[in-house]
Amino acid sequence: MAEDIEKPWRDAYKRCVALDAQWEKPRFRAAAIKELHHFMTTRCAAVPHLGPLVRLVRPEMTRQDLFSLIVPCERELKRVKVTDVDILSKDTPAALEVAPKMPLTVVADNFRSAINVGTLFRVSDCFGVEEALLCGYTPSPNDHRSKQAALGAEDWVSWQHVDRTLDAVQQLKAAGRQVIALETVEGAPTLETWQWQFPCAIVLGSERFGLDPDVIKACDGCMRIPMYGHKNSLNVVMAFTLVAHAARQAFEAQTGALT
Repeated sequence: MAEDIEKPWRDAYKRCVALDAQWEKPRFRAAAIKELHHFMTTRCAAVPHLGPLVRLVRPEMTRQDLFSLIVPCERELKRVKVTDVDILSKDTPAALEVAPKMPLTVVADNFRSAINVGTLFRVSDCFGVEEALLCGYTPSPNDHRSKQAALGAEDWVSWQHVDRTLDAVQQLKAAGRQVIALETVEGAPTLETWQWQFPCAIVLGSERFGLDPDVIKACDGCMRIPMYGHKNSLNVVMAFTLVAHAARQAFEAQTGALT
Protein backbone atom coordinates (compact mmCIF):
# COMPACT_ATOMS: atom_id res chain seq x y z
CA MET A 1 0.00 0.00 0.00
CA ALA A 2 1.35 3.42 -0.96
CA GLU A 3 2.43 5.65 1.90
CA ASP A 4 0.00 8.46 2.69
CA ILE A 5 2.46 11.36 2.87
CA GLU A 6 -0.27 13.82 3.81
CA LYS A 7 -1.40 11.91 6.91
CA PRO A 8 1.03 13.56 9.38
CA TRP A 9 -0.03 16.96 8.06
CA ARG A 10 -3.73 16.10 8.41
CA ASP A 11 -3.27 14.73 11.91
CA ALA A 12 -1.23 17.75 13.02
CA TYR A 13 -3.81 20.08 11.48
CA LYS A 14 -6.71 18.37 13.30
CA ARG A 15 -4.91 18.70 16.62
CA CYS A 16 -4.11 22.35 16.01
CA VAL A 17 -7.69 23.21 15.06
CA ALA A 18 -9.02 21.43 18.15
CA LEU A 19 -6.54 23.34 20.30
CA ASP A 20 -7.56 26.65 18.74
CA ALA A 21 -11.26 25.94 19.33
CA GLN A 22 -10.64 25.39 23.05
CA TRP A 23 -7.82 27.90 23.50
CA GLU A 24 -9.64 29.92 26.17
CA LYS A 25 -9.86 26.88 28.46
CA PRO A 26 -6.50 26.78 30.30
CA ARG A 27 -6.69 23.16 31.51
CA PHE A 28 -7.64 21.85 28.07
CA ARG A 29 -5.02 24.05 26.43
CA ALA A 30 -2.19 22.74 28.62
CA ALA A 31 -3.17 19.12 28.02
CA ALA A 32 -3.62 19.65 24.27
CA ILE A 33 -0.25 21.37 23.94
CA LYS A 34 1.42 18.48 25.77
CA GLU A 35 -0.28 15.94 23.50
CA LEU A 36 0.56 17.94 20.38
CA HIS A 37 4.23 18.12 21.42
CA HIS A 38 4.29 14.34 21.92
CA PHE A 39 2.68 13.76 18.51
CA MET A 40 5.04 16.16 16.74
CA THR A 41 8.17 14.64 18.29
CA THR A 42 7.20 11.00 17.83
CA ARG A 43 5.27 11.05 14.54
CA CYS A 44 6.46 14.09 12.63
CA ALA A 45 10.15 14.51 13.40
CA ALA A 46 11.21 13.03 10.05
CA VAL A 47 8.55 14.79 7.96
CA PRO A 48 10.17 17.51 5.83
CA HIS A 49 9.05 21.05 6.75
CA LEU A 50 6.70 19.73 9.44
CA GLY A 51 9.20 18.24 11.89
CA PRO A 52 11.08 21.51 12.57
CA LEU A 53 7.82 23.22 13.61
CA VAL A 54 7.89 21.30 16.88
CA ARG A 55 9.97 24.19 18.22
CA LEU A 56 6.75 26.22 18.38
CA VAL A 57 5.02 23.70 20.64
CA ARG A 58 5.97 24.49 24.23
CA PRO A 59 4.02 25.10 27.45
CA GLU A 60 4.20 28.87 27.02
CA MET A 61 3.30 28.87 23.32
CA THR A 62 1.11 31.73 22.14
CA ARG A 63 -1.85 31.71 19.82
CA GLN A 64 0.40 33.29 17.17
CA ASP A 65 2.66 30.24 17.53
CA LEU A 66 -0.41 28.08 16.96
CA PHE A 67 -1.31 30.05 13.80
CA SER A 68 2.28 29.46 12.66
CA LEU A 69 1.48 25.75 12.78
CA ILE A 70 -2.01 25.90 11.32
CA VAL A 71 -1.15 27.93 8.23
CA PRO A 72 1.68 25.70 6.92
CA CYS A 73 -0.63 22.69 7.39
CA GLU A 74 -3.37 24.42 5.41
CA ARG A 75 -0.89 25.32 2.71
CA GLU A 76 0.43 21.77 2.41
CA LEU A 77 -2.99 20.14 2.37
CA LYS A 78 -4.62 22.50 -0.12
CA ARG A 79 -1.68 22.36 -2.55
CA VAL A 80 -2.59 25.56 -4.33
CA LYS A 81 -1.85 25.41 -8.05
CA VAL A 82 -0.37 28.26 -10.01
CA THR A 83 -2.84 29.24 -12.72
CA ASP A 84 -2.20 32.87 -13.58
CA VAL A 85 1.58 33.05 -13.61
CA ASP A 86 2.51 30.17 -15.93
CA ILE A 87 3.50 32.62 -18.64
CA LEU A 88 6.51 33.26 -20.81
CA SER A 89 9.11 35.57 -19.33
CA LYS A 90 12.23 36.99 -20.93
CA ASP A 91 15.17 38.27 -18.91
CA THR A 92 17.08 41.39 -19.86
CA PRO A 93 19.79 40.37 -22.35
CA ALA A 94 23.15 39.90 -20.64
CA ALA A 95 24.72 42.50 -22.94
CA LEU A 96 22.44 45.23 -21.58
CA GLU A 97 23.15 47.00 -18.30
CA VAL A 98 20.48 46.77 -15.63
CA ALA A 99 19.75 49.64 -13.28
CA PRO A 100 21.49 49.70 -9.89
CA LYS A 101 19.67 48.37 -6.87
CA MET A 102 17.96 50.89 -4.62
CA PRO A 103 18.57 50.61 -0.86
CA LEU A 104 15.08 49.32 -0.10
CA THR A 105 14.28 46.22 1.96
CA VAL A 106 10.87 44.57 1.78
CA VAL A 107 9.70 42.73 4.90
CA ALA A 108 7.06 40.03 4.43
CA ASP A 109 5.18 39.46 7.69
CA ASN A 110 3.75 35.92 7.85
CA PHE A 111 2.63 35.57 4.24
CA ARG A 112 0.43 32.51 3.78
CA SER A 113 0.62 32.22 0.00
CA ALA A 114 3.72 30.83 -1.68
CA ILE A 115 2.44 32.38 -4.92
CA ASN A 116 2.45 35.81 -3.29
CA VAL A 117 6.04 35.21 -2.19
CA GLY A 118 7.12 34.33 -5.72
CA THR A 119 5.33 37.37 -7.12
CA LEU A 120 6.92 39.54 -4.43
CA PHE A 121 10.34 38.48 -5.74
CA ARG A 122 9.32 39.28 -9.32
CA VAL A 123 8.20 42.77 -8.30
CA SER A 124 11.33 43.27 -6.19
CA ASP A 125 13.60 42.32 -9.07
CA CYS A 126 11.71 44.47 -11.57
CA PHE A 127 12.08 47.61 -9.45
CA GLY A 128 15.57 46.89 -8.14
CA VAL A 129 14.72 46.19 -4.51
CA GLU A 130 17.87 45.34 -2.59
CA GLU A 131 16.68 42.54 -0.31
CA ALA A 132 13.70 40.72 1.18
CA LEU A 133 13.23 39.58 4.78
CA LEU A 134 10.77 36.70 5.08
CA CYS A 135 9.29 36.48 8.57
CA GLY A 136 7.36 33.90 10.55
CA TYR A 137 5.67 31.24 8.46
CA THR A 138 6.27 33.03 5.15
CA PRO A 139 7.19 30.36 2.56
CA SER A 140 10.71 30.25 1.20
CA PRO A 141 11.33 31.32 -2.41
CA ASN A 142 12.68 27.80 -2.81
CA ASP A 143 9.16 26.40 -2.37
CA HIS A 144 8.14 24.98 -5.75
CA ARG A 145 5.02 27.19 -5.86
CA SER A 146 7.09 30.27 -5.08
CA LYS A 147 9.50 29.33 -7.84
CA GLN A 148 6.69 28.96 -10.36
CA ALA A 149 5.48 32.47 -9.59
CA ALA A 150 8.95 34.05 -9.32
CA LEU A 151 10.09 32.78 -12.73
CA GLY A 152 13.73 32.97 -11.66
CA ALA A 153 13.53 36.36 -9.93
CA GLU A 154 14.51 34.71 -6.63
CA ASP A 155 18.04 34.42 -8.06
CA TRP A 156 18.38 38.20 -8.31
CA VAL A 157 17.04 39.40 -4.95
CA SER A 158 18.92 38.71 -1.72
CA TRP A 159 16.78 37.31 1.06
CA GLN A 160 16.88 35.83 4.54
CA HIS A 161 14.42 34.38 7.02
CA VAL A 162 13.72 36.06 10.37
CA ASP A 163 11.56 34.30 12.95
CA ARG A 164 9.74 37.39 14.22
CA THR A 165 8.76 40.47 12.24
CA LEU A 166 9.38 42.69 15.26
CA ASP A 167 12.97 41.42 15.37
CA ALA A 168 13.38 42.25 11.68
CA VAL A 169 12.12 45.80 12.26
CA GLN A 170 14.51 46.31 15.16
CA GLN A 171 17.45 44.94 13.17
CA LEU A 172 16.72 47.26 10.27
CA LYS A 173 16.40 50.29 12.52
CA ALA A 174 19.66 49.41 14.26
CA ALA A 175 21.31 49.29 10.81
CA GLY A 176 20.13 52.84 10.11
CA ARG A 177 17.18 52.14 7.84
CA GLN A 178 13.94 54.05 8.06
CA VAL A 179 11.24 51.41 8.52
CA ILE A 180 7.78 52.08 7.09
CA ALA A 181 4.65 50.04 7.75
CA LEU A 182 2.25 49.77 4.81
CA GLU A 183 -1.15 49.58 6.45
CA THR A 184 -4.64 51.13 6.26
CA VAL A 185 -4.14 53.34 9.32
CA GLU A 186 -6.52 56.29 9.44
CA GLY A 187 -4.69 59.61 9.17
CA ALA A 188 -1.40 58.08 7.96
CA PRO A 189 0.39 59.85 5.08
CA THR A 190 -0.58 58.53 1.69
CA LEU A 191 1.77 57.01 -0.87
CA GLU A 192 1.48 60.20 -2.95
CA THR A 193 2.61 62.46 -0.10
CA TRP A 194 5.27 60.26 1.44
CA GLN A 195 8.73 61.86 1.77
CA TRP A 196 11.17 59.10 0.88
CA GLN A 197 14.44 58.72 2.77
CA PHE A 198 16.95 56.08 1.72
CA PRO A 199 18.01 53.54 2.89
CA CYS A 200 14.58 52.35 4.02
CA ALA A 201 12.37 49.31 4.45
CA ILE A 202 8.70 48.56 3.77
CA VAL A 203 6.85 46.15 6.08
CA LEU A 204 3.94 44.26 4.49
CA GLY A 205 1.29 42.58 6.63
CA SER A 206 0.03 39.04 6.27
CA GLU A 207 -2.99 38.44 4.06
CA ARG A 208 -5.05 37.06 6.94
CA PHE A 209 -4.10 39.07 10.01
CA GLY A 210 -2.46 42.31 8.84
CA LEU A 211 0.34 43.88 10.83
CA ASP A 212 0.48 43.43 14.58
CA PRO A 213 0.02 46.74 16.47
CA ASP A 214 3.41 46.22 18.16
CA VAL A 215 5.08 46.00 14.75
CA ILE A 216 3.37 49.18 13.54
CA LYS A 217 4.38 50.97 16.73
CA ALA A 218 8.01 49.89 16.31
CA CYS A 219 8.20 51.29 12.76
CA ASP A 220 9.35 54.85 12.08
CA GLY A 221 6.14 55.66 10.23
CA CYS A 222 3.07 54.28 8.55
CA MET A 223 2.06 54.75 4.91
CA ARG A 224 -1.30 54.01 3.34
CA ILE A 225 -2.64 53.68 -0.18
CA PRO A 226 -5.92 55.61 -0.45
CA MET A 227 -8.90 53.55 -1.56
CA TYR A 228 -11.80 54.93 -3.60
CA GLY A 229 -14.10 51.94 -4.02
CA HIS A 230 -16.11 49.66 -1.78
CA LYS A 231 -13.14 47.48 -0.83
CA ASN A 232 -10.62 48.76 1.69
CA SER A 233 -7.57 46.75 0.69
CA LEU A 234 -5.50 45.38 -2.18
CA ASN A 235 -3.72 42.08 -2.57
CA VAL A 236 -0.53 42.53 -0.57
CA VAL A 237 1.81 42.21 -3.57
CA MET A 238 -0.37 44.45 -5.74
CA ALA A 239 -0.04 47.09 -3.02
CA PHE A 240 3.71 46.59 -2.86
CA THR A 241 3.95 47.02 -6.63
CA LEU A 242 2.54 50.54 -6.31
CA VAL A 243 4.91 51.30 -3.43
CA ALA A 244 7.98 49.88 -5.19
CA HIS A 245 7.26 51.96 -8.29
CA ALA A 246 6.89 55.14 -6.22
CA ALA A 247 10.07 54.34 -4.30
CA ARG A 248 11.99 53.76 -7.53
CA GLN A 249 10.87 57.11 -8.93
CA ALA A 250 11.91 58.88 -5.74
CA PHE A 251 15.28 57.07 -5.67
CA GLU A 252 16.09 58.01 -9.25
CA ALA A 253 15.00 61.62 -8.69
CA GLN A 254 17.30 61.87 -5.66
CA THR A 255 20.33 60.08 -7.08
CA GLY A 256 20.08 60.31 -10.87
CA ALA A 257 20.31 56.51 -11.00
CA LEU A 258 20.36 54.72 -14.35
CA THR A 259 16.84 53.99 -15.65
